[in-house]
Amino acid sequence: MHRSLFRALFNLHFITPLGLIRWAYCLVSEGVTLMAALKFSARYFPTKCAVVSERLVMNYSELYQYACRLAYLMYSDYNLRQGDTVAMLCRNHTVSLLLLPALSRLGVNVLLLNTDLGTEKIEELLNRNSCKLLVYDKERKDGRSTITSPYPAIDTDILYEKLFAKNEDNVFYLPQIFHGPAITVMTGGTSGHYTEATRHPSVTQFLPPFFALLRDIGIGDYNSVFLALPFYHGFGLATLIVSLLMGKKICLMRHFDADQALRMIRNEEVEVLPLVPVMLSRLWQQEGAKEKMKSLRCILSGGDHLDHKLVETTRSQLGDVLYNLYGTSEAGFFLLATPDDLSRHTETTLGKPIRGVKCKVVEKDAEGVGTLWVRSGWAMTGRNDRWQSTGDLVLLDSNGYYFHRGRRDGLVVCGGENAWPDNVMRALNLHPAIVASHVYAVPHPEFGNVLIARIELRKDASLTTAEIIEWLRPRVSRAEMPHEIIFGPIRISSTGKVYSR
Repeated sequence: MHRSLFRALFNLHFITPLGLIRWAYCLVSEGVTLMAALKFSARYFPTKCAVVSERLVMNYSELYQYACRLAYLMYSDYNLRQGDTVAMLCRNHTVSLLLLPALSRLGVNVLLLNTDLGTEKIEELLNRNSCKLLVYDKERKDGRSTITSPYPAIDTDILYEKLFAKNEDNVFYLPQIFHGPAITVMTGGTSGHYTEATRHPSVTQFLPPFFALLRDIGIGDYNSVFLALPFYHGFGLATLIVSLLMGKKICLMRHFDADQALRMIRNEEVEVLPLVPVMLSRLWQQEGAKEKMKSLRCILSGGDHLDHKLVETTRSQLGDVLYNLYGTSEAGFFLLATPDDLSRHTETTLGKPIRGVKCKVVEKDAEGVGTLWVRSGWAMTGRNDRWQSTGDLVLLDSNGYYFHRGRRDGLVVCGGENAWPDNVMRALNLHPAIVASHVYAVPHPEFGNVLIARIELRKDASLTTAEIIEWLRPRVSRAEMPHEIIFGPIRISSTGKVYSR
């Protein structure tokens, strides 16, 4: 459904005469930073609920005031200056949310570290980026004491106490800034190989994806969003920034738990739910899920393959509320499938490119499957407006819809024949008794490699190995048939993806 972009922007005060004046004022006073966006929202929605977390509930006026206070605290107590780098090893909570506009306002570069990272990798990244300060959650299993970086560090609980112990009547001044710093997220964590994707804030850089959210999804019509995806996930960070920009109520959760998530969705009457498919699948396994999710008007699935079975379940229970978003941390979000797109295909589609994006499929095989390349203006620093490979295999049909076919680097040779683990997972996940699956290769003395399948069943279901083999036989090749099938929970990362290690 295409909505009026002009009306959406007008309703959000972005293009009203007074709104343009206030935008100019915010950009002049705060620079091109996240703080400017927060200040704009605080001007228009001062008493509207901004954040709901385990500790606090704040409106937008309070959120802006505390963000400014935190910026001054980091400036005065930790001597942070423009061009410095701070690493954040945090989950979703009030302090981590406040830190993003506060550090942006100071011109401090932010390195968002995945909390699944090992200690050695953390130390490597701290040193490589010459971090001046590490901000961390003490709840990490390995503890702060195991990190031997020479840089100072601060626990977010201590930062919380300092921030809210400050005298609210204190007058403070921050240095003038014209342009915000870089924000870097880590990608590729489920494989164990992390890379850095860095972006610099810009007034116009994110307009095309933002406009797509307004025009094609109608994100401006909704009031509240639930955010369990961590900020260091590209999808989670983008959702946070867009929500702050539009003055939405943001419900935060440190760790995804299906039962607790449903409780918050129901209690806060959440309307927008961004997540990855395995999270959605686990929500549907909970008792009374439909009743608890009845407030949802928009579910944004991204970050992993969305099974058609999950599409059908969501449509039958909640109606046409599910959207499929595709993108990469390096290139950003650039393909979108609406509920109508999903309903007209028996296989889940990635949709079509949003405006402002160019896509192409190269190195096609006889069936038309090839590698997806993308060119966009909001890609990571150094790659914007340049063609880059996503590493994903796709099929482009005659109507312009893209369909996922696995990873280019996912091919496994078993007994001299090609096998695709993703193809086996798709076949397994179609079974009504299976919640999720993970298929991976292991060395074998006779065949070189064989595939192993780990399967998580519905709580009320039971399956035997023989029944699964029967299910797979007409759906996968001989080389792709799993050598062993293991039953048990699928381990997922903090970003909701299945570990590929």
